[in-house]
Amino acid sequence: MSENPIDPSELTSPGTISDPALEERRAREAAVREAESRASSETKFEELRQEIEAERTAAANAVGEVPAPVDS
Repeated sequence: MSENPIDPSELTSPGTISDPALEERRAREAAVREAESRASSETKFEELRQEIEAERTAAANAVGEVPAPVDS
C-alpha cells in the first residue's frame, strides 16, 4: 500500500459542493449538452435509416428489373 493515503476531501475543488448557484449552473449546462447530444443522435439515426431505406429501394428496383426466364 501507499504511504500517502488519499484524502477524498482533496479530490473535490473547494467550494464546489457547497455552492448551490454553481451546482445549479452546472446542472443546466449539463442538461443543455444532454439535449444537444440526444438531438444529434436522433438526427444521425434518421440519416442512417434513410440511407438504409434508399439501399433497399435500389435493391428492390434492381430485382424488379430482372427479365423473366426464357423457355427454350
